[in-house]
Amino acid sequence: MENSQPEEIRKIDLKKVGYDIYNLLKSSGRRGYKHRARQCYVELKQDTLYTPGQVAALLNVSYDSAVRLMLKMKGCVDMGTETRRYKRRKRMLRLSGKNLMVFLRSKTRE
Repeated sequence: MENSQPEEIRKIDLKKVGYDIYNLLKSSGRRGYKHRARQCYVELKQDTLYTPGQVAALLNVSYDSAVRLMLKMKGCVDMGTETRRYKRRKRMLRLSGKNLMVFLRSKTRE
């Protein structure tokens, strides 16, 4: 009577259980586009214009924090649309790699 359950129900795939536990511990909440933007690898070059997502990945901050930082940085260009009646403004921020390097050097101790 003790072994009334079928064999396949009693066996547990420990590899899958361990993988699931690892993914739960590794994840930290939401997985939206802002988080994915921060996880990508970006190489810093002087002659490139960077988007807020790429700046977030370089500085390891959130997308919203990158937008706030970019607005304060010297040389940030907003190529978006203007606010019109009943339409909100669209932002399209770009920052050159040269200005981003200057910002990073100002934040380091020498």
